[in-house]
Amino acid sequence: MLKFLPIFLFMFIMQTSTAQQTKIIAHRGAWKEFNLPENSIASLEKAIELKCDGAEFDVRRTLDGVLVVNHDPVYFGDTIQTNTYAYLNRNKLSNGESLPTLEQYFLKGTQDKHKTILICEIKAAIKDTAQDYLATIETLALAKKLKIEKRIVYISFSKDILTWIKAQQSKATVLYLESDLSIDDIVQNQFDGINLHYTSFKNNSQLSEAAKKAGLKIGSWTVNELSDLAILQQQGVEWITTNQPMLFQRQLKELKQ
Repeated sequence: MLKFLPIFLFMFIMQTSTAQQTKIIAHRGAWKEFNLPENSIASLEKAIELKCDGAEFDVRRTLDGVLVVNHDPVYFGDTIQTNTYAYLNRNKLSNGESLPTLEQYFLKGTQDKHKTILICEIKAAIKDTAQDYLATIETLALAKKLKIEKRIVYISFSKDILTWIKAQQSKATVLYLESDLSIDDIVQNQFDGINLHYTSFKNNSQLSEAAKKAGLKIGSWTVNELSDLAILQQQGVEWITTNQPMLFQRQLKELKQ
């Protein structure tokens, strides 16, 4: 039996180490487990209460230039980029909240000295790169005005949006969400890392290792099964975005015990 002890200890240490480096990101806030509207202030507050490592959310721009937090390009059937905030906000979220503005979200997400970082996804408008640019520049300007740049990580499916961010704020952390670029391309674009759908890692077990060797940060979305969490942990994926943050936190805690 003694000859198996070193192997057991090695596996235990590796498992514990992996659990410690894994960060749990609440996808659109901690909404699903608590029956809250996604991307709401309430879901953000719950993610902070759970002490999630991060809270992910989506940014869009209205016709009159108000930055709002909403995933889809439409809100209650109305296209966000072609309608004013006042018109859109006549409809309220299921918990009675107004359509959150980015400023409200930023203020709520940074008002205390908690460690939950804001994972800000700037969404591309519908066939309007001018809107994309404005949304990007105005998001950065708001973060600078509020002096919260260091508490934000930016993600996007748009290479242009991430490139504009880096041009305006070189020290910003930006992660690319699309899987159409190689690791070398990510490095050449001066992005800080990748944040890919979990199947990208399941289908390519060497992907995270290649990213790690290139000095990139590694994240994955949207991971909701404990079995997939285990696979990504084993591969060294650092940031796990999930609709089940409380469940995943419990799992990591059990691994550490």
